[in-house]
Amino acid sequence: MKELIHSPLVLNSNATKLIETFSAERIISNYEKLGLHVDRFFDSESLYLFECLKTGYRFYYPFKAIGDADFYKDLSLNRANYYSERWEHKQALKSMNEGDIVLEIGSGFGLFLKMLKFNNISGSGLELNPHAVQKCVDEGLDVRQKLVQDLDNNILFDKVCFFQVLEHIAEVHSFIEAAINVLKVGGKLIIGVPNNNPYLFRYDKYHTLNLPPHHAGLWNKRSLTSLEKVFPLKLESMNFEPLNLTYDYFLNIQLKSSHSGLEKFCIKLLNKLFPKFLKRFLCKFYKGRNVLAVFTKT
Repeated sequence: MKELIHSPLVLNSNATKLIETFSAERIISNYEKLGLHVDRFFDSESLYLFECLKTGYRFYYPFKAIGDADFYKDLSLNRANYYSERWEHKQALKSMNEGDIVLEIGSGFGLFLKMLKFNNISGSGLELNPHAVQKCVDEGLDVRQKLVQDLDNNILFDKVCFFQVLEHIAEVHSFIEAAINVLKVGGKLIIGVPNNNPYLFRYDKYHTLNLPPHHAGLWNKRSLTSLEKVFPLKLESMNFEPLNLTYDYFLNIQLKSSHSGLEKFCIKLLNKLFPKFLKRFLCKFYKGRNVLAVFTKT
């Protein structure tokens, strides 16, 4: 592909390189196995993964292959556990104080907002899935079907957070910028995303829900840290979900991956003879499935 592709994270930068090419037909087929019809998002035979050379952020192209509100409504109806309590929810609570005014972008069915309410913290949310918004409203939660880019910047929050949202956004610069604009100076921006370094993409690049139309980009430690270079932010902390919490998922990917026959045999043998040892070993050298980064607005 000879076309110059601009980074969606760094404005006016075409310092990008092609990393991988995917078959659109295979992606469509994989989604059909999940009961989702996504052919409307693809009008070419290939999908591409690029990397922004300035930040390490990896993103899929064309951008129009990314899901819409109807896609996420169908996904939530097909996968009952799509909106669920997560490790990063509990971690984020550690950054909250009673009296904080918190905005959650991508509230789903309001699980984190309920956690805030239980801890006497004021929280409101934004969500594009109309089915989820209505359920939140019915339960007395302050959730609106609105983009953060459309919020009134005269209302500022102590904390702005989004969990498992940023990887779905194609126009990441304007999204992050808008989130910062409604945050007080000195306030915290809290971001939870899948950790795509090292194992998810490395061992299972055709993992269906890590591809468009579900995911628009892939985040890791380097690309998250690079946000300091692009926005008025200072990284305060970065924590990875302990691998032991999703170890079975990780092991399954290892056994399905493109390892050599000998590597697969060794993993299977060790798992059969010394499963506890293998688990301790892998959990020591691999980071978990998700990462939570906390930034301060400067």
